[in-house]
Amino acid sequence: MSSTAPHQAIYRRWRSQTFGQVIGQQAVVETLRNAVRSGRTAHAYLFVGPRGTGKTSMARILAKALNCSNLRDGEPCDECPACVAIREGRALDVSEMDAASNNRVDDMRELLPRIYTGASDLTVKVFIIDEVQRIREGWDVLLKTLEEPPDNVVFIFCTTDSTQIRPAVVSRVQRFDFRRLTVGEIGGKLETILAADNRTAEPAAIDLIARLAAGGMRDAESMLDQLLGTDAGPLTADHVRDVLGLVEEETVEAFLQALVRGEAVAGIELLDGLEERGRDLRAFTEQAIEGLRLALLSSLGRGTPSGLAAAGPGALAATARRLASIDMAHPGAGGLRLQLELALLAPSPAASVAAPAFAPVERPAVRAPAPTVKPSAAPEAPVSASAPEAPASPAKPSAAPEPPVPAPSATASAPAAPTPAPAAPTQGSTQAPTSAPPPAAAAPPAAPRTRSGPTLQLLLERWAEIVEVISKSPPTRPLIVACRPVSVDGNVVTLGFPEAQSFFKDVADRRRPILEDGVSRVLGMPVSVRCVAANVEVAPLPEDPDSSRLLTEFKRIYGDDAVDVGNVD
Repeated sequence: MSSTAPHQAIYRRWRSQTFGQVIGQQAVVETLRNAVRSGRTAHAYLFVGPRGTGKTSMARILAKALNCSNLRDGEPCDECPACVAIREGRALDVSEMDAASNNRVDDMRELLPRIYTGASDLTVKVFIIDEVQRIREGWDVLLKTLEEPPDNVVFIFCTTDSTQIRPAVVSRVQRFDFRRLTVGEIGGKLETILAADNRTAEPAAIDLIARLAAGGMRDAESMLDQLLGTDAGPLTADHVRDVLGLVEEETVEAFLQALVRGEAVAGIELLDGLEERGRDLRAFTEQAIEGLRLALLSSLGRGTPSGLAAAGPGALAATARRLASIDMAHPGAGGLRLQLELALLAPSPAASVAAPAFAPVERPAVRAPAPTVKPSAAPEAPVSASAPEAPASPAKPSAAPEPPVPAPSATASAPAAPTPAPAAPTQGSTQAPTSAPPPAAAAPPAAPRTRSGPTLQLLLERWAEIVEVISKSPPTRPLIVACRPVSVDGNVVTLGFPEAQSFFKDVADRRRPILEDGVSRVLGMPVSVRCVAANVEVAPLPEDPDSSRLLTEFKRIYGDDAVDVGNVD
């Protein structure tokens, strides 16, 4: 392309004009080319794919191929009067319409006279309708025409979301799916454009533009057009970041390091520096998410090495969940900056492994013997057993109820100790055995409690605090109020939602990272949350000082309803 020609956008000047110029859609190209070559074209097509992947350009190429007078093995010549007229946009028989602004029933009715009118200067009339997912009632007008169209009419519908199109319409068309382009395919075409314009660029700059395009060739060409208009020198990666408002990779990695390690102050200082330089936090968040994804792949042995990979897949995955839960379109006070700060202040996955033990975990160990009936069973042994029978049941005394009775010896002389005891203490020591076993019985339950995960009893005791912490976020308040703890399996906490409000379960699944952060903060240990539909029944709480405090907290949050979870389906 000559640089003296009137300036046009690059994505218009480099739009594909033949099947051979299309990049990255070889399966679609070969199928359409064979259909044109054999004369077995359909009367309606549906092109589905992300924006900027060549759907509209392919529709124009197909229109050329259907009307080309010098067809070459299924390929339009792009030189005959029909091809030139279509390329220049002055062919009356090729109509392009944007359904985003023309989706009413009346707009569709205006097409009918043009559909049933013969072609004026071409062989086949082609109707290209873009963004057809925006059409609602207008399909009622076109359905019959799509089923039995005139012989010289072809419809080509383009959309980015085929799920919004009626199945009755999809069944009447041939569907072709356009895939996203790879970074290498986009970079190769950018190099061709730069060479034609006599411009140079660093490989890092081209790679950065190709990755930012996210698989869309049109987005890559638009960014390149913007960059070429700002400077006449070679394109550099730093220049691309400055023009597009991006952040240096070193800054992104430093923020992710602070996020993984729980260094909130360092992360907030980085955010301050970004705002001072006028960087876009939304673009920065997208860079951070992409950098974290690459680090997670690196920790699994794939992709390029990353310094963050040393944190491990578990910590990186937990950090990725926190970033993925950020709503970048949040309009409230603080906006995106506040959400990034909250992500920094959340419990660090890397640090939480070293500090799972907290004082509240020991509280259930003292209360655990209360529900058991061991003290009532202990006195029965001395009452029903005489002196000869005492050695016959060493299994029960060996658990530790009997050794505390003889103070002088508690080791190998334990079997001999019960023989003198029945002489005097049988009547008067009935009080001593009942009061002595509870302290000794409290020790065995403490041994199995060495696991790092929470218990259901601990979860119930701290539930009021959990509700209070999570309720500070308005979107999650109705979710935590509606659910109740059901069970605990290792580090997995199961929350039950009433069957009549099962829709809360679906919403809670999408906001699970927020629930996990709240529960983990209160319990002082990392947990995962699982949401289920449950049968919730009203039940009174046990009467003891701790439960009274818990009941007071529940009443403060829920009113006068103390709710427990019954059966789970």
